[in-house]
Amino acid sequence: MRIPRRNLFKGLAASLGLMAAGKVGDAAEVAPAKPAAARHGGGPDALYEKPMPITVAELKARKAPGASVAEVSDYLPVGYTGPLAPCPPHADMNPHHAAIVTWEGKPHRFIFSHEASYVPAMELPNGVGLCNQFFEGSTGDELFNDLGRRTRNSFVNIVQSGPERAWVRWNYFCVNKDDDTRIALKGTEDYIAYPNGLMWRRLTYETMMPESPEGYSWQPIDFFAWVPNGSEWKDFLTRDEEHGDYHVATVLDAFSDKRYDKFWDDNGKARRIGDAALLLEISHSRGLAMVLPTKAGNLFTILGDASGFPSTKSQVVDHSFNDTGGWGWGPIRWDHWPVGWLNSEANNYKPDVSKYPYHYGPLSHYIVSHPLKNCGELPMEDANNDYHKETLNMEHNRWAERHVYYTLTGAAKDIESIRKLARQWLEKGHACATPESIAGLQTS
Repeated sequence: MRIPRRNLFKGLAASLGLMAAGKVGDAAEVAPAKPAAARHGGGPDALYEKPMPITVAELKARKAPGASVAEVSDYLPVGYTGPLAPCPPHADMNPHHAAIVTWEGKPHRFIFSHEASYVPAMELPNGVGLCNQFFEGSTGDELFNDLGRRTRNSFVNIVQSGPERAWVRWNYFCVNKDDDTRIALKGTEDYIAYPNGLMWRRLTYETMMPESPEGYSWQPIDFFAWVPNGSEWKDFLTRDEEHGDYHVATVLDAFSDKRYDKFWDDNGKARRIGDAALLLEISHSRGLAMVLPTKAGNLFTILGDASGFPSTKSQVVDHSFNDTGGWGWGPIRWDHWPVGWLNSEANNYKPDVSKYPYHYGPLSHYIVSHPLKNCGELPMEDANNDYHKETLNMEHNRWAERHVYYTLTGAAKDIESIRKLARQWLEKGHACATPESIAGLQTS
């Protein structure tokens, strides 16, 4: 018997601005749809012929106003100019196809690259990008493999091209790396950008294996950076003057002054300001921001209770420290194609040898099955021991699949300004489930 999709359709109504004021999720409060002209930014583009893709050079030259998105035919993933062969096999049809969101007067852009299975990233001018990944199947089925790159398993559509707002819809199937007829789940995500440089994201999925843990996910907000080939930490990360290491991640509590920072040095040693208890306290706050600090700007993701991530089920993990629930892999850099090879070939990046861009993953966010039991006790203390046990909890799996989630992403010059932005958005309450909730916000 299929799991009811009641919450899914309510979330869709909310994302399209169809909810009346009140608690999102109450069927009695769903109002009739407003005319398109009455909704901020209107509806889908009114057109009878889809525009042909343009070149990246044409995209740069046209200087589109507001928030705009266009398809391009010659995008080079993370600046990689080498051949897309022999291994891993590149995306089918046109691996250089991409949908790129730009903002007038803003240095960053948002990229859905076919070669990256359309898994999008917010990218700074220096080529460093932040990716929050997708609903990865709990036991390993995903998009980061050869089959996941194929158009039949991952595809994007431009719903609204701008300039008042730009809207891209991404649909994907998480598949087994050896057999893409084994579909674990179907994900649908909407990304809506406003001229202020911010991106609203709506995430939901439906299991294709309702009786198996393989068909579920509770980690839609991963956190990794992609980096151009040849870049070292000193090239794009800020160095701490006292310790000589590099600032690689920050987690902010939106509703207090709590903050967790982590650092890596050139020899791979990790340091943190804070401990596992502090990171868990921030995780269980009403809202938080995960920040990727770089010399060119600070990329961030905001989420919380009001955006569909219950604080009692929220856990940010630090992959340099197992006591936070992380995997302990530390500052490992993986060759990037530009997607991770972990499901097909785990290739560690080797300076002066690897010819590909690379990525690294300082943090992850999990939606865990049980709340904090008492002060200092972690729902997951060590992923190597606890992660598999978590995947077997079918009650939690079904709970996660029935819910709809929302995030806010962007770029800011000042890290502390992100805390203020997070609080402003999350204090809107259930309005966070509407894209218009980010329209009047600003970063610094």
